[in-house]
Amino acid sequence: MPLITQPTAADEPDIATIDAATFLPVSGHGSPGTDEFYASKEKLSAAVQQLGHPGPIEILYWFDPEHGDIGIADFYWTIPLEHLRWRMLVRMPDDIELPEELASTGLVLFPYTEGKVVQIMHHGPFAGEDETMKRLGAYADAHGLRRRGPHHEIHLDTFDRTSPQDGFRTILRDPVA
Repeated sequence: MPLITQPTAADEPDIATIDAATFLPVSGHGSPGTDEFYASKEKLSAAVQQLGHPGPIEILYWFDPEHGDIGIADFYWTIPLEHLRWRMLVRMPDDIELPEELASTGLVLFPYTEGKVVQIMHHGPFAGEDETMKRLGAYADAHGLRRRGPHHEIHLDTFDRTSPQDGFRTILRDPVA
């Protein structure tokens, strides 16, 4: 089975091209950190452990179209988070097949291609992402780029509700055109 490489990003904003990949997802809505959010994370973590492919938790976030076009820098601070949609994922080998016991729980494989993105490594607590997102948004604006899909976070460190977040590394990524 092919090895999945760990995603990387620089400490300064940059542009990258992200190829197609296969993920195991769970979806939900509302603010991260809720009971639903952590129950979904536990379900996903158990499934990927069973498959033998634990990887970093990645999360796609978006708002429904009626909320308008939200810039990269303002993503979390414009619309109340109760309207937030999310898809939590773990990357899988492209040739994987779900065993029936996982498929029967409603889990399905999710192919996803981001293509051209702007991205940056955020260091520290999730609550401090606003400054990093402002830098990423300013970089995109300076290059004439606009978001064209869900905001993407790749959590390189394992987390739960009680994890100290000071040393966290999170790739913040947005597909652009």
